[in-house]
Amino acid sequence: MAELAVAALAGVVCVLLGVVAVALPTVVAWIADERSTAGFWQTLGAAVDVWALAHRAEIRTPDADVVLAPLLLTALPLLICWWAARQVVLNRDEMFARVPVIGGWRAAWHALGGSDASAFVLGYLVAGLVVGHATSFGLAPVFLPSLVTGAVLVPLVAVVLVWWAEHRREQHPAVSGGLRWVEARTPVLLRRALPAAGEALVGLTAATLLLVLGLLLVRWERVLTLYGALDAGVVGTSVLTLGQLLALPNLMVWALGWLTGAGVTVGTVHVGWSSSSAGDLPLLPVLGALPEPGTLPPLLWGGVLVPVLAGCWLGHRAARAASRLSTWWTKTQIALLGSLLVAATGLLLGWLATGGLTPGLLGTVGVAPLLMAGLLLLEVGGGAVLAASASHLLARRRVRVR
Repeated sequence: MAELAVAALAGVVCVLLGVVAVALPTVVAWIADERSTAGFWQTLGAAVDVWALAHRAEIRTPDADVVLAPLLLTALPLLICWWAARQVVLNRDEMFARVPVIGGWRAAWHALGGSDASAFVLGYLVAGLVVGHATSFGLAPVFLPSLVTGAVLVPLVAVVLVWWAEHRREQHPAVSGGLRWVEARTPVLLRRALPAAGEALVGLTAATLLLVLGLLLVRWERVLTLYGALDAGVVGTSVLTLGQLLALPNLMVWALGWLTGAGVTVGTVHVGWSSSSAGDLPLLPVLGALPEPGTLPPLLWGGVLVPVLAGCWLGHRAARAASRLSTWWTKTQIALLGSLLVAATGLLLGWLATGGLTPGLLGTVGVAPLLMAGLLLLEVGGGAVLAASASHLLARRRVRVR
């Protein structure tokens, strides 16, 4: 019981550290900005709101409800939870004992530190809800039910990352024994699809980052013009720039949505392959990178080649992951499973990166997660099956020549 209490306390401490990490720069900006009219407690309440937004919670103001998680900011509590989860999962007394005899899921759960990990996640959730409830006395309270998913997902992903790192290092015999038991009961085709899907996601990440940076460079003058129009002062400009940098992963997910053909929606503005619709946009400099309303240059649909090529690489790696004498169907199954993993990741990221301001014209800011995931599955899956089939045929031809 003492270990479980310590694990739960670690979750509570992670919440407090995350709030403090957000509150410190917020208070510094409040002190430095002579234009600020907010009080100290209002500033702290705003810091808690920002922390909650990082968990994709809904913030309710008198005029509108806001949902938008800056994904780079979400990485901050995730990093704190990862560090704490390592202490919770890997620093137990039996970690360096001989590998236990694991005969079932209960023994594997104990070897992995599942009870401690669950207490850690629960402690984080409860503390997050308590901190979020504290904002109910301010002007912009957190809608607590919307905080639950993020407050569970962040520490849970941190625990999974700790297990994954241990699976690669194998420094703790007990945990490694539990992971080997789980691995032995994971379908073989799924195990072979995971590395290929990971490499495809890395390729898509690089492509979307280059696309976002390229758009910002091309439209740099317009971005600077919007900065000048805001006249936010040194502190305001610095805070605005930092906020936009924290949303860089969101822009990359939106770029992926555009590449798939799902398009990007910012309120009443929709940008697709062929055209960009007219509409009102918030005065954010980064949105100056969006194209002018009207018909876009032809052949932009060629962006679909990016997910298709990622799928081709996935199919190639899937074919190589299978044994030499494997059938075409076996290689295709690995490719399709990898494509499904890529699409599922896209669905999760699309949901996290999309938000909005309701009621009003900015009800949707981002992508349609289901549409993006469906198109991603179709395009990556098509390229993967094509590449896996070609690799299989070439392998059979080489065998016949010999």
